[in-house]
Amino acid sequence: MKSALSVETVAETRRADVSYDRRTIQLHWATAVLVVLLWGIAQIVDLFPKGAPKIAVRSVHIVVGVLLGAILLMRIVWRTRAGRRLPPANDGAAGYLARIVHWALYAALASVILLGISNAWARGDSIFSLFHIPKLYPANPQLKPTVEYLHKTLANSLMILAIAHALAAIVHHFILRDGVLRRMLPGSRAKADGPL
Repeated sequence: MKSALSVETVAETRRADVSYDRRTIQLHWATAVLVVLLWGIAQIVDLFPKGAPKIAVRSVHIVVGVLLGAILLMRIVWRTRAGRRLPPANDGAAGYLARIVHWALYAALASVILLGISNAWARGDSIFSLFHIPKLYPANPQLKPTVEYLHKTLANSLMILAIAHALAAIVHHFILRDGVLRRMLPGSRAKADGPL
C-alpha cells in the first residue's frame, strides 16, 4: 500500500502541468522569437541591393543577434541561480532524449551566436553606417567564406532542432495530452509560484 501511494505521489509531482516561473517562460519565448526572426532575416538579406539597404538589413541581423546573445546569457544565469526547476516530464528514454535535445539547443544557440560574431569580424561589417567592425585577419581570404558557411550551416541545424523541439511539444499537447506544453505557456504558472 505504501509503495503504491509513493508511486502515485511521484507521478503527481511529475505531472507536466506544473509550470516554469514567469522569467523562464519569458526568456524561452523571447529566444524562440529572436531565433526565427534572425533565421528569416538571413534568408532574405541577399535580396537587398548592395549599399545602404543591405547594410541596414545586415545591421538589424547583427544587433538582434547580439540581443539574442544577451538573452542566452540571462537564461543561463537565471536557470543556474533562481529559475524554477521542474522534474522531467518523461521517464526513461524519452526523458533522456528531451535532456539531450535541450542541451543541444543551448550548445547550438551559443555556437551560432559566437559564429555570428566571428562572421561580422571576418567580413568587417558596418552597423547602420554609423560605425565599422574592423576586419579580423584581412590577410586570410579563406576566413570569411569559411566562417559564413559554418554560421549558416549551424543556424540551419539550430532551426531544424528548434522545429523538432516545437513539434515534440505539439505532440505532447494534442496527442499525448500530458500538459508538457503548458509548462512553458505564459499565464499557466502554478499559483505557488508567486510574483516575480
